[in-house]
Amino acid sequence: MHQFLISAIIPFMIAGCAPSASVSIPDANQTPAKVDTQAKYSNPVEAVPHAPKNTLSAAREKLKDMTKDKRCDSTMQCQVIAVGSRACGGPSSYVTFSTQAADLQVVKKLADSITVLESQYNAKNRMVSICQHLTQPSTQCVENKCVKIQGNAQATY
Repeated sequence: MHQFLISAIIPFMIAGCAPSASVSIPDANQTPAKVDTQAKYSNPVEAVPHAPKNTLSAAREKLKDMTKDKRCDSTMQCQVIAVGSRACGGPSSYVTFSTQAADLQVVKKLADSITVLESQYNAKNRMVSICQHLTQPSTQCVENKCVKIQGNAQATY
């Protein structure tokens, strides 16, 4: 039986080694075709010239000022929101704040505008970053103050 299998397989192996009619060997005198080495990619975020880094810094400072008061009476008042845009995706940070001191919709709108500005800045300046995705931390009201809880994180995606 073993000899039969070998004698049946050998013709296929020999046929596989033989050159086929569809294979063409290039002429040694021909020059190879030029390879386009330019990177081609499409970036869905268009760079906007009116989004300088100082505008981004001012918006971040405004958000920091708006969310600095972390007083709370219950954990329901503590919120975490994603802010910014890393060059290879995901938010650049998370901000913890209290809805007792800051309006959720206003903070969200400012965080969204920072995310857009940072994304535009990254695209315009071809920024690179560490491609480490942050996980969204939890928050809790501890001693009447909203605090981040890093060990008990929620996935962002």
